[in-house]
Amino acid sequence: MDDNTVVMASDNHYVWGVWLVIASMRMNSMPEPVLILAENYSPPDLECLEQFGGVKIIQRDESFRRNLTYSKPEAMLLADTDYITWVDCDALFYGNCSEYLTPAPEYIHIRRRAYAENRIGFEKFYAPNEKRGPIPAKILEVWRQDIGENRQPAFDTCCSACFLSLHRNYRFILEKWRTQIEKVMPEDNVGVVDKRSVAYFQTDESVLNSVLCFCKGAPAVVPEYKLDKDPKAFFIHFNYQPKPWRLWNDYTIKHFNRTVAVVEWALANNYRMPGPVPFALKRRYRVFNHLVAPFTRSYYRGLKLLHR
Repeated sequence: MDDNTVVMASDNHYVWGVWLVIASMRMNSMPEPVLILAENYSPPDLECLEQFGGVKIIQRDESFRRNLTYSKPEAMLLADTDYITWVDCDALFYGNCSEYLTPAPEYIHIRRRAYAENRIGFEKFYAPNEKRGPIPAKILEVWRQDIGENRQPAFDTCCSACFLSLHRNYRFILEKWRTQIEKVMPEDNVGVVDKRSVAYFQTDESVLNSVLCFCKGAPAVVPEYKLDKDPKAFFIHFNYQPKPWRLWNDYTIKHFNRTVAVVEWALANNYRMPGPVPFALKRRYRVFNHLVAPFTRSYYRGLKLLHR
């Protein structure tokens, strides 16, 4: 839809991810304009993304010293359409999802985590006799004090920040998200998780949830998340490392055929790639990719520990 912009932010290590998102949109006749807040893109990077049409790329301010994940509100505020839709750049659209992106104007379209999922993320932060599942009370109390507006939280389980869509009437919420990041998060880069903080260890996602929970006038979360209901049109988020353009993992490998189909469509239609097609995105290596996928997360964790 023309009154909605799909927004992403990426450095040059995630150009393949951005490319896959946009290619999957165009393959499935999703016409939304795309806006990318970019870091360290090369001229060929720009060309291979702009070839799809309706793509605007803005270079990020080099003075920004935090991790790129904190750029979400900044990037979304660059859009000037009625609706603004954020999409993480390690993702894919399967089928035409345009009708499922945006909510009614009074809502934010975002996925609330189930109690079981929420509990896993917060397990070590609960008080001894506290119910497992909701956001821990001590975290909510920090958020309440930092926001300083509503006394009671709007919800009790966190929302995932990998996808969100809202009407321009709530641009002030994006501005508040950006302001709170500047207020409560250190101005350095320790990655997408900050273990130094209890209340904000999930970095930008924690700050967003604090804003949605306690800001006056914040939009209500949609009663139903729509991008995982239609088997012919849904949003795929490639959780965990490694990402599919490098190697598949045990969580993402189920989307091998869907992802490779996007690459094959682009090749058949003479679209340029961000570089040589990696073996992880070639169908002839399907068996090998399925064999190694159960072990790649451990392999990457080991590399990270060695690097430290």
